[in-house]
Amino acid sequence: MNKIRPLSTAALALWLLTIGADAQKSAVAAPDYFPLRVGDSWTYRSTDGDTEHTIKVLSEEKQADGAIRYLVEKLAGAKVLTVFSKSGGWVLMHSERYPEHEGLEAKYEPAKQYLPDPLIAGTKWAWKGKDSAQTDLDENHQVVDVEDVTVLAGKFRAMKVVSRIVGAAPMTRTNWYADGVGLVKSETDGGQIKYGWELADYSFKKKTN
Repeated sequence: MNKIRPLSTAALALWLLTIGADAQKSAVAAPDYFPLRVGDSWTYRSTDGDTEHTIKVLSEEKQADGAIRYLVEKLAGAKVLTVFSKSGGWVLMHSERYPEHEGLEAKYEPAKQYLPDPLIAGTKWAWKGKDSAQTDLDENHQVVDVEDVTVLAGKFRAMKVVSRIVGAAPMTRTNWYADGVGLVKSETDGGQIKYGWELADYSFKKKTN
């Protein structure tokens, strides 16, 4: 009996270490295609090279139910403030407003399902509502598959999301999201009007020697 007990203790310790390692591995491996960390910022350049805009996570606020809402600022000539959260397998959009333009605001109740979290190829979803300009929108989205994308900020394996949007005019928007980085490329086709953006730099980019 005295010889068996140390072996059982060692086996138990090994089992606990294995469980801990598996849990740690799962936590590290969880993909995040829409990172929200206060202070992180992204710079995008138009595909024609004429203009740039930036996006920055300004703050976070814990809600009564324990959820965290993030205030995100977009500076593209005009300022846009958007509130996001993550819950129930979704990135949720709660509101968006143009603080420099009184009345240009939208509050989404219930929250708008902005992106699945995480992105999985084949996922489809739809949304109908009004944007900040009170334009009726009918959106249909699909996560297509992973692709290699090269932009100014580097080369990424990114999930491709195609959105067909009917509003003031129909358009198709294609976005590519990279795990741990977020949106790396966007293309919009509105027939006569076509434009795109690509990631030029981001604040948490790993420096290379």
